[in-house]
Amino acid sequence: MLIARDTSIDSVVRVTADADGPRVVFFSGIHGNEVSGVHAVEKLLFDFFGGSKFLKRGSLSLVRANEQGLAVEKRYITLNMNRLFRKEYGARLDRSCYEFLRTQQLKPLLESCDYFLDFHSAPFAQKPFLVAEQKAVSFFSELGIAQIITGWSKFSAGSIGGDAENYAGSHGALAATLESGSHFDKSAIDISCSTATSMLQRLEMIERTEEWPVTEPMVVDMYAVVTKDFADFRYDGEATNFQLIKSGEVYAYQNGRPLTVTEDSYLLIPMKPEDTKIGEEVCYLGRNVG
Repeated sequence: MLIARDTSIDSVVRVTADADGPRVVFFSGIHGNEVSGVHAVEKLLFDFFGGSKFLKRGSLSLVRANEQGLAVEKRYITLNMNRLFRKEYGARLDRSCYEFLRTQQLKPLLESCDYFLDFHSAPFAQKPFLVAEQKAVSFFSELGIAQIITGWSKFSAGSIGGDAENYAGSHGALAATLESGSHFDKSAIDISCSTATSMLQRLEMIERTEEWPVTEPMVVDMYAVVTKDFADFRYDGEATNFQLIKSGEVYAYQNGRPLTVTEDSYLLIPMKPEDTKIGEEVCYLGRNVG
């Protein structure tokens, strides 16, 4: 087993086994204020260095994605890096900013991996969940996370496109995004650590040291993106992730008008309106598919 810094891409450590196997990439800190994945990846690297874990086959690339954002504990400096993994860009995009240049450095990792997991967290506590496209659900449903959102790629041409997960998926990888919980909750670090370990065990890249998590995850397919178009956007009461909204029920208000759903739906990834800019997505809607 060889552990070495990548000589061509900053803040990437590669762990390579003597035997061939899957090429796995873990991203952490693509948003600079989401640190649970950073701690999990650092612990994993420490375990390899210290000998408590040994890579039996394949390769593992451990990536601190947004170093500048992490340094100042901000989601991003100029642009949201997790909207920049695209094949084409608009003419007005600032191609000189750090996030754009860093994304171009990281793209080759996603274009050549077999499995990809991107570690995220949220501003307030919530149950952990995964985001994965349908082709990847079967594999990632075995990692012990009870809720999975699918369908993100349907909106890839819009404002939420350009995420690392779907870029890796478009190049053949089985890819997912882990939302581990609250930014500064220790349990979010624990979830990130256990999910990373479980994934490597499932791929038979490290020794199995614990029982497989047994879950039948709830799978919700996203069908709508809700954007904050007016400054007065607010939820109807406290908004929670995977909150059931009955057909015809009001879930938010915007421009002085109620927002309702025409079918039983789930409110997904509600963001704080006060932290959301005009034109940015503030939540999503989905339907239960399994």
